[in-house]
Amino acid sequence: MPGTVRRKVLINLATALAAVVLSTVGYYLLPIGRFGVAGTVNWVVAFAIGLAAVAALIVFQVRRFRTRDVRRSSSIAGVVAALYLAVLFFSTVYFGLAYHDPGSITVLRTKTDALYFALSITSTVGFGDVHAVSQLARAIAALHMAFNIGFLGAAVAIVRVRAKRPDGA
Repeated sequence: MPGTVRRKVLINLATALAAVVLSTVGYYLLPIGRFGVAGTVNWVVAFAIGLAAVAALIVFQVRRFRTRDVRRSSSIAGVVAALYLAVLFFSTVYFGLAYHDPGSITVLRTKTDALYFALSITSTVGFGDVHAVSQLARAIAALHMAFNIGFLGAAVAIVRVRAKRPDGA
């Protein structure tokens, strides 16, 4: 049985790592800024749909992890991969905003800058070298922080509760 558990853990880790690598590659390949801005309404709708999709994925992964259904087992790696997709989502939004409104976020010029900014917000490090300047950028960053408090906080709480259970179930 220990060999089966180890194999499941390795498969879950490999799957999560593959998801992170593929989603990062996809992020860098997105043609952000090449087609212009379709309008404020389209931007807001696309943002809301994207945020809802990422939130749903995180909730799905956390629930799977929490219930630990034998038929559909999940791991902490799946939760982490889903949370990383949220970082990539916000990175995409920040890059698109900076591309269409230069100066809205200081020194954000590349997708790597945007990824760095999103990771610094998510990790709560916030070095201050990249920061929101415009009201829209600040609103998005504030939403990102609230999203982190809600979803990252919930994920951590559920993982802690499950880890404290004596049987690991």
